[in-house]
Amino acid sequence: MPMENGRIVDLNLPQTPEEDQENRETCTAGSVKSSPTGILPCQDEFGGSANFEVLLDSSSQSYRQKWNYSVTLQKLFIDINKVLLLNFKCDYDKIDNNMLLFVRAMPMYSAADWLKEPVDRCLQHLSPIDQFNKGFTHLEHVIRCDNESTTYHIDEVSKRKSVVTLLSRPEHGSDSTRLSYRFVCKTSCISGMQRRPIIVIFTLEDYTGQVLGRRVLPVKICSCPKRDMDREETDTHLQKNTVFRRNKKCISQEINHNNNRHHHSDSEPPLSKIIKLESPASTEIMTDSTYILPINYTTKTKEHYKIVLESIYSIITGVSSLHNITDTQPLLRDLKSRLNNLN
Repeated sequence: MPMENGRIVDLNLPQTPEEDQENRETCTAGSVKSSPTGILPCQDEFGGSANFEVLLDSSSQSYRQKWNYSVTLQKLFIDINKVLLLNFKCDYDKIDNNMLLFVRAMPMYSAADWLKEPVDRCLQHLSPIDQFNKGFTHLEHVIRCDNESTTYHIDEVSKRKSVVTLLSRPEHGSDSTRLSYRFVCKTSCISGMQRRPIIVIFTLEDYTGQVLGRRVLPVKICSCPKRDMDREETDTHLQKNTVFRRNKKCISQEINHNNNRHHHSDSEPPLSKIIKLESPASTEIMTDSTYILPINYTTKTKEHYKIVLESIYSIITGVSSLHNITDTQPLLRDLKSRLNNLN
């Protein structure tokens, strides 16, 4: 992996021809497992006969304000809805001139516990009134491509969402084709990815959906890419060099605890824990036929009030649309009226 000291960062892991051939045979043999959008899609990288490559384009002067790439972690950190330019390369001399090529970008959880779950947007960003959804119809997708030839797919079985873009041949004087991507939900969103690590699988496919090449990019979508990258790199370094040490505070607390224990008689029962219960007066009374949301928020700051109000409106709108709930319309009209009065 070359250092990030030039205009292009190569995202492709070095691989021997034997490993490349083995991955191609085990992951693209036509089985259910080999489907690029299946329940368990393959994550092994291979360039294929066309030497498929993905390059991270850092030629823009302002890219550092939008994303950072960690060579140590081999991971991309990017802000929400910021442009990510990727250059795609392959040996067109080994491909029929009449063959159409496509690039599929699909997010996937990388941890074993959530491999089978599709990556979905959170309820707030899924709302039609979200600022990133104006004039856009495919609201369920976390990844978007600005290319006009892009189509958005949802697998009927696995429910995985992917973005497929026609890969045109490079212009004269260039050996790669550039595509522009955006991520429109954060990995920290509570009702979405919930801080679960994700990867983006880029597959080169022909018009039949046959996978000709595959590359994998770990991604974190966050508000401060540089800060989060430095933090993860530091945490990774500490985990590799961890030595357990007991500080003075822990030792002093244990000594005090032991001294207090000697002052009590063995016959005395241990002190019981105090559990604080909510007062019945602070909870809403619910009958068998009526349920009331216990929302009671007061603030003297107009900006805070507007932020909370917009968030509540977005979440309720998204939930109502997702689950076809119609009895929330009076509440939504009231919230909308309050928002309009603030302007």
